[in-house]
Parts: sequence; C-alpha cells; structure tokens
Amino acid sequence: MLGLRKGTVELMSHQPEWRFAFVAERNRLSDAIGLDKYRVEHIGSTSVPGLPAKPVLDMAVLVRERELMPALKSALTSKGYIDRGDKGQNGGHLFVFEESVEVRTIHLHALHYGDPQWLAYLRFRDSLRSDGSLRDEYARLKVCLANAMPNDRAAYTAGKNDFIQRVLKAIQE
Repeated sequence: MLGLRKGTVELMSHQPEWRFAFVAERNRLSDAIGLDKYRVEHIGSTSVPGLPAKPVLDMAVLVRERELMPALKSALTSKGYIDRGDKGQNGGHLFVFEESVEVRTIHLHALHYGDPQWLAYLRFRDSLRSDGSLRDEYARLKVCLANAMPNDRAAYTAGKNDFIQRVLKAIQE
C-alpha cells in the first residue's frame, strides 16, 4: 500500500487505507512527541480522496515553540525516521521513514509556528478536497508529469509548482 523508491515517480489511484495509515502513524508518534506540544496533519495527495498520489504519506508537524525542535528530532529519529535537514521554504525540516533502504513510505515536514508553509499545506489540501474540478485539473497535471518523468522526482515536483502557487494565490485574493 505504501512505499516508493527514492527519486522515482509512480502514481496510484487514491486508497482509502491511506487515511488509516496516517492515523496509525500519528498514534505511533503521539507518545514519543506529545501531541499537546505539536500538531500533526495529513497533507499532500494521499490526504485528498479521489486524487492519484505517490504511495508515500505526507505529514506535517507544527512545532508550537522553536525550542521544541531538538526534542522532536530526537523523538522522530528514535522511531526510525531519517533526518534529511531543514529545507527552508521548500517544506520545513524534512524527516523520512523508509520501509527498506531508499524505499520511502513517509515524508514528515516539521514547521515552526508562524511558518507560512504550514498554512499553505493546509489551504492547498483543503482546496483540493472541496473543489472537484480543481482536484481533477491537478490530477491531470500529476499524471502527465509522472508519465513524462518517471525517474526524476525533483523535476516532477518542480512541474507542479506553478499550479500550486496559482491555487494558493487565488485563495489569498
């Protein structure tokens, strides 16, 4: 159900089990990170019913206070996450979980309170969930890009950027 080799692009039709996989992972982390200090959301295409997606859960964690980031890093690495470093405006601090070497199942983005990327993640997800025509347009773009770049995830991701920015700009207007 989940897992994709690093750097590759393969889309699947939406799987209802992805929601349950997110809940299970959030629950697995709850004791380690303390959900009173962090907010965890399911983001990305696996969080949008009806949208094809790479079989990799995207999660976002809001770190309510900057000084809590070291504790979060420690807790996540103790649960098997790999710290990929701070990606700044490209998604916050990234952690990945692999089911086997270079086969990713989870991308977890940790963001500080006040980081505009947090709201961008939620607004984009919610727009796709509430607007079927927007979701369908995004699905067509994703399929086209995945077919054109099955072994270049960076180019696939970059190819979606203009669409995402257009949607976010429309929300703010």
